[in-house]
Amino acid sequence: MEKHRQIYEILLIGDSGNIKRNVPDELLELMKVHLPKSKDSAVIFLGDNVYPKGLPAETDELRKDAETVILNHHKALAHFEGKVVFISGNHDWNKGKEDGIEYVLRQQNYINKLFNDDETYIPANGCPGPKEVQINDKLVIIAINTQWWVQKGFRPIGKHEGCDIEHEADFFTNLEEILNRNKKKRVLVIGHYPIYSNSLHGGRYSIKHHLFPFTLYKKRAYLPLPIVGSLLPLYRKYFGAREDLSHPRYKVLRKKLKQIFKKHPGLIYAAGHEHNLQFIEKYQNNFIISGAASKATYVVDSKYSKFGISAKGFFRLKFYDDLKVKTEVLIVDDDNPAGELIYEGWMY
Repeated sequence: MEKHRQIYEILLIGDSGNIKRNVPDELLELMKVHLPKSKDSAVIFLGDNVYPKGLPAETDELRKDAETVILNHHKALAHFEGKVVFISGNHDWNKGKEDGIEYVLRQQNYINKLFNDDETYIPANGCPGPKEVQINDKLVIIAINTQWWVQKGFRPIGKHEGCDIEHEADFFTNLEEILNRNKKKRVLVIGHYPIYSNSLHGGRYSIKHHLFPFTLYKKRAYLPLPIVGSLLPLYRKYFGAREDLSHPRYKVLRKKLKQIFKKHPGLIYAAGHEHNLQFIEKYQNNFIISGAASKATYVVDSKYSKFGISAKGFFRLKFYDDLKVKTEVLIVDDDNPAGELIYEGWMY
């Protein structure tokens, strides 16, 4: 009898909004090679689905380009029979500007119609979540909207906006209820922002960033600002821009999520946002960052890091009937259409 019987497979692809428009994109081509053949599978896009600012109005000069990005995703999945899920990131909310909700609702409606499924884009209506998706008797997915917590302007909440919660505190109550209901299953929580990160948004910087701080934003911006230049990395590490893990509003969410997750050993949290591939194991939980669909940026090592690389690619999770989960990382290889399997291991 087979020791581990695979029951589900998930590809985790984040920050794919800057894929090539008019020529085949190497990441989408790699994804197509590895699309699961079984219906017992999913491809999850972890936010920042359209660069630079989500799906603009039809009169906007960037509208056609944005539609091309989404249509290229749909075309790449044309023969895929599993589940497709999109969540939103900061770029999808017009980079966090006050009219961001309009961009998210447009993207939700466009994607749901394109994929002919009203639950492709979750949580719906720009709500904070949590959205529970029962996969089978061994696996549940929970989608949360991390951008909601740091978004400027209108943030929907309450039944009148199509949301399940009336107050912020209800978010955490609902999340704990869902987790407690599913204690005997593997749990995958998906959100755009990470909980931990060994890269830029996590406040991890190299000597180069202190000497040449503008390289945080442009690779070749080698304007030397020693000593004074350290102020920018230090500010982002301890105070945080709105898209950083140290931002005061996001710290509220992170602190509470960490407290809740610790009660559920083996939980998997998958995010994008950082443009690299990371696997961190901490407090008996598994933290994945798979945000390297469009570009690759630096990642440093840490005590809790199981794996980290600056390369374009994605994570693949294989779920088994004995609740074991195998983690694999596939990266783009210019000489091999199937890419390179650069990491594989078992989750806590």
